[in-house]
Amino acid sequence: MQTLQISDQAANNLNDMARQEHLAPAELIEQLIEKHRNEQAKRRELQAFFKPYQKDMTGFTFDREEANAR
Repeated sequence: MQTLQISDQAANNLNDMARQEHLAPAELIEQLIEKHRNEQAKRRELQAFFKPYQKDMTGFTFDREEANAR
């Protein structure tokens, strides 16, 4: 197990949150890490899903008069 160095304020906040959840601080950290991993996986999944729809819009200009004429 690695030693984690955190500020006193962060440690106090962690202990308060752990007490509210009725968990040990180490268990709360594990849950937060797992939640972060899940969010990162979901973000990568969404990026992969939308990648085919991303288009290079550099140089695009919008002419309102031309659009209204159509």
